Amino acid sequence: MTRIVRHFILLLFLVAGGYPLVWMAFAAVREERAVLERPFHLPEAVHTANFTTVLQSGEFGRAYLNSLVVCGVSGVAALAFSAWAAFAFARLRFRGKEILFLLFLAGMMIPVHVTLIPLNRLAGPAGLNIKDTYWALIGPYVGFALPISILILRGAFAEIAQDLADAARIDGCSAWGVFWHVAVPLSRPALATVAIFNFLTMWNEFAFALTLVNRGSLRTLPLALWQFQGEHGMYVSQTCAALCVAVLPVLLVYALAQKHIIRGLTAGALKE
Repeated sequence: MTRIVRHFILLLFLVAGGYPLVWMAFAAVREERAVLERPFHLPEAVHTANFTTVLQSGEFGRAYLNSLVVCGVSGVAALAFSAWAAFAFARLRFRGKEILFLLFLAGMMIPVHVTLIPLNRLAGPAGLNIKDTYWALIGPYVGFALPISILILRGAFAEIAQDLADAARIDGCSAWGVFWHVAVPLSRPALATVAIFNFLTMWNEFAFALTLVNRGSLRTLPLALWQFQGEHGMYVSQTCAALCVAVLPVLLVYALAQKHIIRGLTAGALKE
């Protein structure tokens, strides 16, 4: 009976979380009149005109490229920097290590949006003069991703047996060799978790992109979606098609990497 109740509760969560996505997908392939007259009916036929309108008028192609560039560069940089720092905090000894680690964690306590005005001034002509460039987004994205990434990876690196690191050093490996040949292969689930988590966060980010990027050619996907919704918000089916285009990469990434996410979040939770 306990198992039945547990599965029933999980089924309710599945329906509550999945139904809006299913309805959005069905509405995207229906005619506008059919959606308004019978919003909860199944599609009578598949209409691709809504997606054609989205791809032609919403500048989604350029926005997709911008999001891929910004999220790709930011994700790789955040993963590399956080992995190096986490390995140092977990495996190396140096003065002030705990204080420095707490300073990194303090970044998780600061709401990121309170930094919008300072970052806007810093990126402007009076500062670094990088506003309306990819770097205006890459810098903040990397900086705000470091605290949680270091926290996750530090726990994963700390769980590696010391005997493995000692054996690598006996074989002639330096600290970099231990990191690259021992820590990284054994911590792939945690590294995948950090990479996926940062990618999803950066892909959906809106406020910094709206503030630091004004040129239409550099707009990311959330900005393109916002602009499209403002121009075509009265059309439910076209808005749903735009949402499907925007959410598809997120669903694909999570579907393909959900095992890595679960393994990475539970790494080190149990000891044999």
